[in-house]
Amino acid sequence: MMNVAGRVSNGTMPDESDEFSDVLQARILVVDDDRDLTELVRRELVSLGFTVDSVEFAEDALMAARDTAYALMIVDLGLPDRDGLELVRDMRNRMIEAPILVLTARNRVEDRVTGLSNGADDYLVKPFAVPELRARVAALLRRPSRLKGNHLSVANIVVDRDSLEAMVAGGSLPLPLKQFQLLELLVRRKNHVTPKRMIEEALYGYNDEVSTNSIEAQVYKLRQALRSAGAEATIETRRGIGYRLVELKPGEA
Repeated sequence: MMNVAGRVSNGTMPDESDEFSDVLQARILVVDDDRDLTELVRRELVSLGFTVDSVEFAEDALMAARDTAYALMIVDLGLPDRDGLELVRDMRNRMIEAPILVLTARNRVEDRVTGLSNGADDYLVKPFAVPELRARVAALLRRPSRLKGNHLSVANIVVDRDSLEAMVAGGSLPLPLKQFQLLELLVRRKNHVTPKRMIEEALYGYNDEVSTNSIEAQVYKLRQALRSAGAEATIETRRGIGYRLVELKPGEA
């Protein structure tokens, strides 16, 4: 089962991690059945401000990657149910495009070439130093995203996932991280009602304590921000179900 390792509540980076400041609170998946190593990686990434999910089995990783837009996945090759390279290849075949950093004890050039040809983006040979882990994570997160649809729009609202910026009528709309994530989700699902449970999983870690009115509070604040900025769309509430971003009709305030 999936285990969320942690998150940073204020969305800011520690001073020593300026190299990660442009990706803010990205979500990373660690796939490894070595719990000591996973805890080491988790602790380092959380200290840098990332949200970290961890799983031990390839099938759980595939399910998690289908359901969550990870900024990066760290995959060990020696998984208990499948070879890690098979998992990487399967992810790419399913159009899961997040960068993949492979952890391996296999240090032959042939092994690395095979991994890269199967869809891995980089290799980290065990045992490794923590500074090298940081450097490789930073390098992968700085690469231009291969994901399509990084510029999303509804009416006069534009969400830029690369720069983590929202705009209304061409002007910047400064938003706290949670509200930006909420807006991105609603814009991406502009033709569908987004269930509260989906919003909760997108905004918070699976093990985070979320109060009963947390989602309502975030929706209210975002709705007010859009209205104040002159957005030509608003958040519609479907009671008992969820929320949908809808374009306003001419003349509607």
